[in-house]
Amino acid sequence: MKKQMYSIIGLGAAVAVLGGGLIMLKVTDKSGNDSSSSSVAEETNTGADLVLIEDGDKLPGTHTLEEEHYHGVVKNVKIVNKNGEMEVVLKKAATDDTSAVYGIKGCDDLPMNETSVNTLAYTIDNLTSTSLIEENCTDLDKFGLGSGAPTVELSYESGIQRKLYIGNVSPVSNQTYVRVDGSDSVFTIQNSSAETYLKKPEDFVKLTLLEEPPQDQTPKVNSLRIQREDIDYDIYIEYDNSTEKKNSGGSSSAHKLVEPTVAMLTVEKSTPITNGMFGLTAESVQSIHSTDKDKAEAGLDKPFCTVTMKCDDGKDYVLLSGKPFTEDGKEYCYIMFKDANVIYKATTENAQWAKVMPIDIASRLMFSGFVWNISELEAKAGSTTEKFEISMKDSSKATSDATTDDVIVKRNGGDFGAERYRQFYAFLISLNAEDFALGEKPSGEPMASVTIKDSLQGTVKKYEFYDYSVMKSLVVIDGESKFFCSKANADALVENIGKITTGQDFTEKT
Repeated sequence: MKKQMYSIIGLGAAVAVLGGGLIMLKVTDKSGNDSSSSSVAEETNTGADLVLIEDGDKLPGTHTLEEEHYHGVVKNVKIVNKNGEMEVVLKKAATDDTSAVYGIKGCDDLPMNETSVNTLAYTIDNLTSTSLIEENCTDLDKFGLGSGAPTVELSYESGIQRKLYIGNVSPVSNQTYVRVDGSDSVFTIQNSSAETYLKKPEDFVKLTLLEEPPQDQTPKVNSLRIQREDIDYDIYIEYDNSTEKKNSGGSSSAHKLVEPTVAMLTVEKSTPITNGMFGLTAESVQSIHSTDKDKAEAGLDKPFCTVTMKCDDGKDYVLLSGKPFTEDGKEYCYIMFKDANVIYKATTENAQWAKVMPIDIASRLMFSGFVWNISELEAKAGSTTEKFEISMKDSSKATSDATTDDVIVKRNGGDFGAERYRQFYAFLISLNAEDFALGEKPSGEPMASVTIKDSLQGTVKKYEFYDYSVMKSLVVIDGESKFFCSKANADALVENIGKITTGQDFTEKT
């Protein structure tokens, strides 16, 4: 017998020829013997030359040697496994410049992964065996190749058909047993090739719910609203047009929190919320052609979370999410777009809307604005009141380019050192909030207050710090309870207001 590559089932010439293929399964003899016994335990190659492609199978006409086994375009591939039946059909024939395109029957309305679907045709059309395990096997069941074994039936447009049976994974070589319909000889193929045909249609659906467009083509998110069962308010975010102003200072996020309160957003933490639908990827597909029952089982008939994104290209997207759950140590939720027919399972790390809280994405800086954009500042603590007026020596110079040498600072009407004032303002903008204080009511007199006029933004804000508890201070901005901050930081503010004229180092925030 020959010790070489042997043809045994129709499986394509090369990917470049897809749309036509060779009918063969290539087998390499590794034994060096003409024949030998084999078993599941030993798996010694027999070296047998088993040819299943008869001359009558060839296409009519005269062919070159290279076209000897050419049998035309792969028409379809029928797969039967434990998940049911699946048929791969030719949707677009190959051209000189493109490969053939295949689809799964009944899935034209689903966002399929075209590359993965094409693999169902490409793999079987180019299959290569690793070993011939046993010729004329009398006990196919021991290889999992008896009745009920998964099958892959390949059909060419020429009318030629071949069927492959897929068996167990070999405990010795960790490869998969196969046989060809009409033969009792057992071969092995790579597991990766076999596993392709043990899947279900859901496994070929794209896991990216909404493709991420090129950066220069990404639409502007005008607004994003999060409605959730576990909170009694909406989280509503809008695009902040004021960030387009030159030298605006403060947070560089293009969006701001509007509900449940107005606040700046941090870029790093808020971007996955504002723009996270673009490129959103799931872990797996839960169901396709999802029914009302499927939605109810996933908690999407009455969604735990609804996210509405409105973009400046006129498109709106509504994402539904079920209640988060833990599985194998990770947190997931079921998600789908409203009016879509695919339910996905995603991590809450990707689908953060199901658990995000306002403080998670808000900037914790209570004071904002570039130092020289501030034209007036008043700080009070107890009986001490300090009033500052700041102006540019050259009004034509941009405040963003200014240094302490370019400004005039007045304190309570008299000249004051610009650097000392800058140091006090640097302390103010270092103060961080710990959490929102929505609905809280202040009591008594404030420990300290700071009023700031930002001439560039055209805004005036008053910050008041109240004693709330041993560890917390309540921060009220323009009469609205806004944040909790560390009581130690409020105490440092009181202390530093008293230090403004002393020349002592300002107390740092904790």
